[in-house]
Amino acid sequence: MRTRTFITAIALIAALVPTLARASAYQIYEQGAAVLGMAGAGTASVNDPSALFFNPAAITRLNGQQLLVGGNLISPVVSFAGTPAYPGYGVTEEWTRQSFPIPNLYYTYNSGKKWAAGLALDAPYGLGMAWKDPERFTGRTIITKGDLKAINASATFAWAFNPKWSAAVGLDEIWANVSLHSIETAPIPGGSGGTANVANVELSTDYTPAPTWNAGVLFAPNERWRIGAHYRSFAVVEIDNGRANFDQILYSSGNPAFDGPFNAAVAAGLPPDQKATTTLNLPAIWSAGVSYSPQPAWTIEGDLNVLGWSIFKDIPIHFEVTPSADKTMVENYHDTIQFRVGAEHRLPKWTYRFGYYFDQGAAPPESVTPLLPESDRHAGTLGVGFPLGKTIWLDVYELAIFPVRAKTEGRNRDGFDGEYKTFVNAAGLALTARW
Repeated sequence: MRTRTFITAIALIAALVPTLARASAYQIYEQGAAVLGMAGAGTASVNDPSALFFNPAAITRLNGQQLLVGGNLISPVVSFAGTPAYPGYGVTEEWTRQSFPIPNLYYTYNSGKKWAAGLALDAPYGLGMAWKDPERFTGRTIITKGDLKAINASATFAWAFNPKWSAAVGLDEIWANVSLHSIETAPIPGGSGGTANVANVELSTDYTPAPTWNAGVLFAPNERWRIGAHYRSFAVVEIDNGRANFDQILYSSGNPAFDGPFNAAVAAGLPPDQKATTTLNLPAIWSAGVSYSPQPAWTIEGDLNVLGWSIFKDIPIHFEVTPSADKTMVENYHDTIQFRVGAEHRLPKWTYRFGYYFDQGAAPPESVTPLLPESDRHAGTLGVGFPLGKTIWLDVYELAIFPVRAKTEGRNRDGFDGEYKTFVNAAGLALTARW
């Protein structure tokens, strides 16, 4: 009993890192409604304060002072169908339907003397999940609910060397907070083959900071072409404030003579609440984009992003009270790519946009779990923008993401095998004030 509970706690803490780290599913690229209307293809052509996220070198091309206040609503839908050996054919499960608001705030100042600066507050990682009917969910010993909140603050300085070239560098600080839940089970004595839920297991952390930095460059050889590149450094988050809590669930069969000894044995096997630590590595991101304006009213851009997930080889986990349960989880992630292409057509009174992207999954089949069914994904976007008076501009977008079905291929590290089907809808808006 004690060994199984330790394994559950280890799995929960190990899940912390994939939750944050799997960029595509829990990386939030939805940071600017105008660029998202073009499927996130904005490394070269971004022309509002969300440049602080997509390519800060572009803020030298923004006039005066500008403030962008935006928000996104992300709604994932996930279902699961089991395969042998466990939980087997015929088992179907699904996430509880939830929607997650994601805010962002960007401010830029152009001095008019070749330099510009900006401040940003956004949420580059986040979302959450919860399986329906957690007490009966077949994967409840792995995960029943997970929540991630991350806040990123940055300050950026940019310099225009001449009308064609500009560059920027920014300093960032990320704070992350995680809460993960599972249910521990134990066989019911007597040979019936049944199991009972005996403990709620929770891992929670305080907000943990990590410093990062980013840099960008922009080249505009003429009015039709722009070429941009942006780099975000990797981050190392030393999580030393994790707490593993074990709360017993009293079993009741209606027979006190049986229930009392059974619950006493469970209580004796539960480990104490204790501190747990690990290290989280967020990958570096390289972005490059080229935009072309065949006519003054049209802009077309293509971007290539490379995410350095191969930084994840394994995850060391340490328990403060019971170090004998320490473990290193092998992950073996691989680097991934994103292709993004979008277009914008500027009409006299309003602007419309559209785009497509492909996003490669980072996790091998053994790392596809009920916490995050990672896979390749395709997405299409639409967006519009129009003025609200002389100094305010409104942009809105709608994004539909279609992940490829994620299959464990009988190799899941927890022995929980099956196929996950996912759909994600995202929508957002941004108000930009210029003065």
